[in-house]
Amino acid sequence: EGLLDHMLPSLLREGLYHADGQILDEVYVYGSFVQSKMYARDVRCSDCHDSHSLKLRHEGNDLCLQCHEEQVYDSAAHHFHKKVHEGKPSDGALCVKCHMPEQPYMVIDWRADHSLRVPRPDLAAELGVPDACSQVGCHDDKPQQWSVDAHRKWYGEARRPHYGTTFAAARAGSTGVTGELQRLADSELQPAMVRATALEFLAGSDYPGNRAAVERALAADDDLLRHTAAAGLREPDRARRAELLAPLLDDPRRAVRLVATYQLAGIDTTLLKTYQREALIRGIAEYEAAMSHALDFASAGLNLGNLQVNLGRPDLAETYYRQALAIDDLFLPVRMNLAVLLSGQGRPREAEEQLRAATAAYPNDAGAAYSLGLLLAELQETDEALVWLRRSAAADPRRARTWYNFGLLLQQTRRLDEAETALGEAVRLEPTNLDYLYALTDHLARRGRLDEALAVVERMIAAHPEHPLGPDLKQRLEAARR
Repeated sequence: EGLLDHMLPSLLREGLYHADGQILDEVYVYGSFVQSKMYARDVRCSDCHDSHSLKLRHEGNDLCLQCHEEQVYDSAAHHFHKKVHEGKPSDGALCVKCHMPEQPYMVIDWRADHSLRVPRPDLAAELGVPDACSQVGCHDDKPQQWSVDAHRKWYGEARRPHYGTTFAAARAGSTGVTGELQRLADSELQPAMVRATALEFLAGSDYPGNRAAVERALAADDDLLRHTAAAGLREPDRARRAELLAPLLDDPRRAVRLVATYQLAGIDTTLLKTYQREALIRGIAEYEAAMSHALDFASAGLNLGNLQVNLGRPDLAETYYRQALAIDDLFLPVRMNLAVLLSGQGRPREAEEQLRAATAAYPNDAGAAYSLGLLLAELQETDEALVWLRRSAAADPRRARTWYNFGLLLQQTRRLDEAETALGEAVRLEPTNLDYLYALTDHLARRGRLDEALAVVERMIAAHPEHPLGPDLKQRLEAARR
């Protein structure tokens, strides 16, 4: 209760958590625990741990038997393991071994996953996530399929789909799971952490229905969902954006208020009611105070710089960005944003200097390579621009926007076959994106392949029936074909 007044938990992001939500990196136990059925049933940390020493209240299975029936769960009929093995107590009969598998951090810190999940060796086989059965000290000497077969023999086929499968596909750039992501985001049966993670995926894509799912979450009861929705809202119409976000300026949770303030900073205040304008002024002051308190971290300087950009104060934004770089010159986001600011002020060579520093420090970062490629294209240094865009596409082949811009530049340089491949890849990755469909249609039409161009136009019309571009293009192409 009230956590988002003080801190903001990370969602189940790649690099921090496995696709199924198990801990991967140095994350707080909170993120795994709030996924658990225990948390949903109002079990709290103090039910198992002493609030001051953090020591367990009971040893062994007695800890779990505070709530669970001994004859049902502390039995071979449930866990299928002997309580004594080779004259010693068997780990296989311990609840935590199956439901809270451990992983080592910093070599010596064995940390248990607190999502208290049912073991799913089938998911481990499918997704490559950790598996309680195959953890070190248990059945790590057996092939994965051995665990799958044993689990299926004991408990039957897993009947419920797991969100891990959906998140793994979304991480891989699949557009085929959008409907499932929408279902997860809307489902009150899922943990808020899972729903918010699904929502973040949806906010990053323009698939039909995604925007509606994000907008629904703005009014969710859960604080994390409201925050994720407000942070991910991509509403280009300013009046509509004000309508959606202004109510959150008075949200009871500080993190939600701050992200709504950030999103609305610099908006035409005539779009707000009087009391909302007053709330926005208070919110900006609250945001600045919160970030100023943490200016010894480069991220706070980045946030204040971004806020000043939104407020139309580029000189002050540059000051904050450079202050952040003085603290941490390897903090990539601030260097990237400074480059954007400098370029927007008509200082492209200074922007180039920042981007070259970024690509030198992070040679495999797709975003840095992409931004440098675009800047060099604007400077008419086309050959080198193509090198960096190609490098960006290789570093992250799932970025459709990279393929799109790469294709347009290849087209400009008359490398038509390569351009068609790149534009086709952009459409494959985001098959309903209007810009990408138009670019591929135009490319095919210019090459005299009108039937193929018309086929792409039909896809455009199906995806955007309300947009006039598709029917207009169809009419012109059919006239040209006659």
